[in-house]
Amino acid sequence: MLIAISIAHSASPQQIFDLDTTLRTQLQSWYINSFLPLEDGSLIASGQMRLSEDIPGNMRSLVRLDMYGNLDTTFPSIGGSGKIIPWADKFYVQNYHIVRRIQMNGSPDLSFISMNDDPYFSSDNGGDYHVYPDGRVLMSGVHLLLDTIRGFTGSHCLIWFSNEGYLDTTAHHRKCSGSLDFFQQLPDGKFIGSGNMSTWEGQPASRIIRFHPDGALDTTFHANAVWGYAHGFLPLQDGRVYAVGRFRVQDLQDTLYVVRFMPDGSLDPTFNNTLKFDVTEMDILASGGIVRKIYQLDPNRLIVTGKFEEVEGQVRKCIAMVDTNGYLLDDPFANAGVGNFAYQGTWGSAIQGFTTAPDGNYYVWGSYHGYNDGTTNDTLQRMISRLYGPHVGVNEKEEKSPIKIFPNPGENEITIDPGATTLPAKVKIYSQTGELVLERSVKGLPIKLNTRKLSPGLYSIQIESAGKVYRTKWVKE
Repeated sequence: MLIAISIAHSASPQQIFDLDTTLRTQLQSWYINSFLPLEDGSLIASGQMRLSEDIPGNMRSLVRLDMYGNLDTTFPSIGGSGKIIPWADKFYVQNYHIVRRIQMNGSPDLSFISMNDDPYFSSDNGGDYHVYPDGRVLMSGVHLLLDTIRGFTGSHCLIWFSNEGYLDTTAHHRKCSGSLDFFQQLPDGKFIGSGNMSTWEGQPASRIIRFHPDGALDTTFHANAVWGYAHGFLPLQDGRVYAVGRFRVQDLQDTLYVVRFMPDGSLDPTFNNTLKFDVTEMDILASGGIVRKIYQLDPNRLIVTGKFEEVEGQVRKCIAMVDTNGYLLDDPFANAGVGNFAYQGTWGSAIQGFTTAPDGNYYVWGSYHGYNDGTTNDTLQRMISRLYGPHVGVNEKEEKSPIKIFPNPGENEITIDPGATTLPAKVKIYSQTGELVLERSVKGLPIKLNTRKLSPGLYSIQIESAGKVYRTKWVKE
């Protein structure tokens, strides 16, 4: 009956963030750590995954699915488990304690060695990693270096590699007491990170630190985190940065889940830093929730995901929307989200992340059985779900778009090449959230639009002409 209800609702007019029930994977367990939607509609997922027909105990670490969730059996299920970062026409993926570079057909890029083949490096405990534009890798965790020539020996928690996978012998690799587990680059080239550590290169360090591009501790930043971890970060251009996870800071009794740090590491007093996340039915966590990722939906709204069932006492099943002042918003995830399932002797669920796909739709992924968007409760959803983007319910006569935008990405003015589109026409620009932000009627060429007042981000440009609708994407820098 639940399935029938789901299908019935999916035939009605859709709204942004409604569940697209045409995507259903057959993944039963355990989790998806990272996810990459591709231009052709296919999906690459990394984690620990098992299909219903797989032998119990056998796990796939890397899979490619079509747009409906069907397994691509030609894609090798090797080399994954952790974070995916696209690069050129390939992608990097964390493979337990090291990083590999993979071609889009799933085969290893043989121009990037297995890191453990380097005589100066031996992996121990993986953390996080960053890929530079030229393909070099910066990796954290706890790993053993054996470079006696340059004096880098013993356990290190921040290590540089060349774009061929070899230890970068020109870099100053860094030590800490414990490990650096999560980190992200900031707009000024520095990094912010979190881990189980009390010192960095012999200097006192909290569990959330900022460090310079060369790995040296930034001693002007004092988050004073004394317990827990920040799992994800969202930097702002003015030097402030959002941090999510579950941690505590010195002289404050509250457990913190979503905060905004000032450039000096203090909590931003204009932000609600004590938003409460909790669990009710999950027994996978001893107490409280964990926020894993934070995503900027538009200039006024943020989406957070993780392991939680309530936010400020209101039902939010692993996904919630808050404003940029740190307060929970009522829509669209009220009483919605994912379902729990049995996982290694526990009962729980998680949404690991949220992203925008090339076609403008949204995806969530993680560890769950079932997704409820508040209207449709599809109990057959597994580990990946697609949510409608801002352009649902478009004219059924819509055809492949002939239009092109120059420049793309652009800034304050764009030129539209309508291709064979019949003029006159109506041009509309929509934000990621479906808001109509600009509309013009055009009668002839050239078509130029002033976009100075639009905020940076992803937009959909739509042309309505002779009863047909054409769309394309444009990014404002």
